[in-house]
Amino acid sequence: MNLLSQKNPTKVGKVDSSDMQTKPSRLNNKWFSVNHIGLKKNQSDKNKIFIIKELVSNAFDEDISKCEVTVSWDSNGSTIKVVDDSSEGFKKLADAYTLFNESYKASDTSKRGRFSYGTKSSLAMFKEAKIVSTKGTILFKSNGTRTKTSTKTEKGSIFEGVIKLKKSEYEEILNLSKTIIPPKNVEFLINNVLLKRANNHSVFTETLPTVTVDESGNFTPTSRLTEVELFKSLDKNYICELGIPVVETDIPFTINVNQKVPLSKDRDNVKPTYLKKLKAFVLNQTHTDLSEDELQTTFAQEALEQKEATAEAVKSVIDAKFGEDAVVYDMSDIEANKKAFADERQVISGSQLSKEAWSKVKEAREEYSDFALPSGQIGKYAKPEFTGGAEEVPVDDKMQEVVDYAKFLHQQLGFGSLSVTVHDGSGALASYGRGNLQLFFNVLGRQWFDLDTNKQEILELLIHEFGHYYSADHLSRNYYDGLCKIGAKLIILKV
Repeated sequence: MNLLSQKNPTKVGKVDSSDMQTKPSRLNNKWFSVNHIGLKKNQSDKNKIFIIKELVSNAFDEDISKCEVTVSWDSNGSTIKVVDDSSEGFKKLADAYTLFNESYKASDTSKRGRFSYGTKSSLAMFKEAKIVSTKGTILFKSNGTRTKTSTKTEKGSIFEGVIKLKKSEYEEILNLSKTIIPPKNVEFLINNVLLKRANNHSVFTETLPTVTVDESGNFTPTSRLTEVELFKSLDKNYICELGIPVVETDIPFTINVNQKVPLSKDRDNVKPTYLKKLKAFVLNQTHTDLSEDELQTTFAQEALEQKEATAEAVKSVIDAKFGEDAVVYDMSDIEANKKAFADERQVISGSQLSKEAWSKVKEAREEYSDFALPSGQIGKYAKPEFTGGAEEVPVDDKMQEVVDYAKFLHQQLGFGSLSVTVHDGSGALASYGRGNLQLFFNVLGRQWFDLDTNKQEILELLIHEFGHYYSADHLSRNYYDGLCKIGAKLIILKV
């Protein structure tokens, strides 16, 4: 196929003159020259979809209402053609062949272009090509030279080139072209098939990093409030810059950022910090719509670690991963952890979340006071908290009988002497430490202190408390074994 031999290039408007060719301009002694074959080889490993994305980006950056992409495959040479209806056409034809020319788009965060590199990188992949616009035609010949002619369109631009494509590359280009999100009110066709803009899942605004230029024309980072669109897909998901897919992600939405995205020179990736920030914003917007499985993905786990993640989003992720009644392992109350586990509640250990995630969990408790609390702070699992005056109360005869009985049992069990205090504290029935028993009169009540009528309950409490001679942990094996030993000894002693 020879594009340059065609007399009448495809018209968007009328062509106003014949294909009169001029002599190629003479090379001058500038610092650099570029070998387009070397440029082609340098990017030969890239997916050929980048060609379509670069050419379509140029069209979308202009004031257009229609953009048509045609890709035809031929084993001898395939053709890629992109046509738009911009009233002004190609602003500067020289931009098509001048690497890193200062771009008029660089300072405009609503435009995709910035490096004045994309068209050249795409062009280098073709055997021959031509650009026809309102300001003339540039023919890029297979011998590595270019020619300018006066052939023009009334409006719009046409890019057409011959390229060597494998059949699989051709099919992949057509498939991936469908991931492009056209601007609103732009008719976008691929091989004469209209690609309709999908209905978005949601739209929100956030301040995101972007790039612009300073007074000297140098690129500089900045941040700007921008609109972000989310699209639900059953297939792969991407981060898009103004509709152009940049990189595939594990986020369960395709994200269209409607401003310049800080990209690598090859425009095929974003910085990790940008990706994490974006994940947090998406999680904030969608956590109530995500399934439990989606809330347990790496995407959600990374998102909750970011400073931008909201308390609501953090709670949703933790609840999905561990359950809404999950508690945190309490180093100060081992027994409380065991009680929670016995109740079939998830006990979250320190190693199960990152340092950043724990920080966000603690922040979330400021809004949700009962969220992921340490087990020892849950009432029914917590150690008794002795409250009240805790002043000794006068001991009458009945009470003294119980005190003496407790001391007697303690001696008979081989635990040694026992100090017994009866006080008016609250928060527990009794408390025992080796050699010291406290009875909480206000909780037990006066009627409890009656060996004649209440010996069984008195004995039950004393056995329970004396079991702590072996262990403070009610759920430990030592405590269990200790109770068995006490029971057996009491039977033998017949007391």
